[in-house]
Amino acid sequence: MTDLELLHFWTTKSIASFVDFESCVALFQTTVVELALTHPFLMHEILSLSALHLSELKPARSGHYRHASDTHLATGLSLFQPEIANLSTENCHACYAYAVMIFTHTWASQENDKPSTLFFAPSSMRQDIDRGPVQWIKLHRGSSEIMENLSHLITEGPLEPLFRPWKGLDPNRPDPLPPIEEVQLSQLPNSWSSSSLAHEDKETLDSVLKSLRRVFNILAYNPNISKLSAVMSWFSMLTENYIKMLKDKIPEALLVVIFYCVALKRAEHLWWVKGKGENLIRTCMGELGEGWAEWTRWPVEQVLGPGEGRTFSKEASWDLK
Repeated sequence: MTDLELLHFWTTKSIASFVDFESCVALFQTTVVELALTHPFLMHEILSLSALHLSELKPARSGHYRHASDTHLATGLSLFQPEIANLSTENCHACYAYAVMIFTHTWASQENDKPSTLFFAPSSMRQDIDRGPVQWIKLHRGSSEIMENLSHLITEGPLEPLFRPWKGLDPNRPDPLPPIEEVQLSQLPNSWSSSSLAHEDKETLDSVLKSLRRVFNILAYNPNISKLSAVMSWFSMLTENYIKMLKDKIPEALLVVIFYCVALKRAEHLWWVKGKGENLIRTCMGELGEGWAEWTRWPVEQVLGPGEGRTFSKEASWDLK
C-alpha cells in the first residue's frame, strides 16, 4: 500500500514540482513511468524520490517515508549496476532517465541545515562525509557516458522532450547579459588574472565562467528553455580540472560556484532545489575565508538578501548576527 501511495503521489502531485516545463511534466508522468514498468531499477527510483518528497511535506511521518525512500534507493542502485554495465538499445532510455533522476535525488537529499557536500567535503564534516549523499559528479558522469555512446538514439527516442528546447542552438552564439550581471561577471576574472595560479588553472576558470555566462544568458533571454534546465545545464560543461580545483578548495574556483548560486536561487520554485542556493553559498563562503568581499558582495546579497553583519566560518558557515 505504501508503494501504491508513492506511485499515486508521483503521478498526481510530485511531478508538478519536479520539473518546470509542461512537456517534461507529461514525460515523467507517463513515459518514464511506462519505462519503469519494465525496468524495476527505474521504478524503485521513482518511488524513492516520491517518498523523499512526501517526507518533506508530512513531517509527522517523515521517518516512515525516509525509510521507504532509502530502501527503494538502495534496491534501485543495486539493480542499476548490471544494467549500465550492459548498456544496450533496449535499456538505454530507462538508464538515462534513471541517471537524470538519481542526479536530482542527490540534490534533494542534501539537508539545508548542514554544510553542502555537493562539490567537496566541507572542513567541518570531514569525518562524516562518507555518510553524506552520493556525489553528483559520479552520477552526472554516468549520464554523460550514456549520451556519448547512444546520443542519437536517446535524443530522438521517448525522452526527446528533454532535448527539444536545446535543438538548433548555435554553440558559438554570443551570450549578452543584463547590465548588472554583465558588470559582475566581467569583473570576476580580475580575481585570478594576476594570481599565482598555474596558467592551465586560469584557462579552466575562464572556460567555466564562460559557461556560467551562458546559463545567465538563457535565464534572461531564452524563454523556450526552462529555468531548471538552464541552471542544471552548467554541470554538463564542467571540466575534470575544475572539479579537482573545487575538491582542493581553490578560492577562485569557489568564487565561480558562489556566483552560480545566484542562478541556482532562480530555480528554487521546485521543492528539491529550494534552499540549495543559500546552503551552497554559505558552505562556500565558510571555506573561502576572508579577503574576498570585493567579489562576493553581489552574489551574497542576491542569494541571502541585502544587509550587513553576516559571518561565515568553517564551523558555522551560515551564522547570521
